[in-house]
Amino acid sequence: MWGLTGGIASGKSTAAAFFEKAGIIVVDADKIAHQLTEPDGNAYPAIMRRFGTADRAKLREIVFSDPAAKRDLEAILHPLIQTESIHRVQLLAHAKFPSGTESGKPLHVIYEAALLVETERYKNLAGLIVVDCPAEIRRKRLVTRDGLSPEMADKILQAQASDSERRAAATVLFDNSKTLDDLRKQVMEFITRQGWAQTGHKTHHEVPPPSQTR
Repeated sequence: MWGLTGGIASGKSTAAAFFEKAGIIVVDADKIAHQLTEPDGNAYPAIMRRFGTADRAKLREIVFSDPAAKRDLEAILHPLIQTESIHRVQLLAHAKFPSGTESGKPLHVIYEAALLVETERYKNLAGLIVVDCPAEIRRKRLVTRDGLSPEMADKILQAQASDSERRAAATVLFDNSKTLDDLRKQVMEFITRQGWAQTGHKTHHEVPPPSQTR
């Protein structure tokens, strides 16, 4: 399983979508986090106790204005996301090889997550793909595309790993300072180099809800 990361608004989700279209399985940590924070999600009770709200916009305002609150939210979410991610990979492996007779065949998975470098979880993966995009472009996207204030955009950018830190951790860099077609070509070239084109899997569009343990 390879990690896929990048700074906020770098285009990592777009790269993940290109992997999916090529038939590669993608496990999206952000989607898992969304589901965990829904009213029936496993993280919801703890978030409500700590913050009094599970609204993502309100939580963003809180955690990027208070480092202690950010640490508390990560302490709630990260273990649950990691557990659920492992569970989903196991489900996908079983779906691919239900009889167990083909378990020796490779199951190629991309794990898309924002904080792989910050948490150092990338060290447990086969490799790390970093989608690289200049901070000024990402800041503009946050303000014009996502409607964030310039102040909030700056807070988020400053709270994440620096571009140089992500580059230092990367096994492979995708340059997303140009066009979407250029990014798509980089994804396809990576798939070819890895030999995944011949062993790609059926695209996994529907992500099952997190397992309920409450």
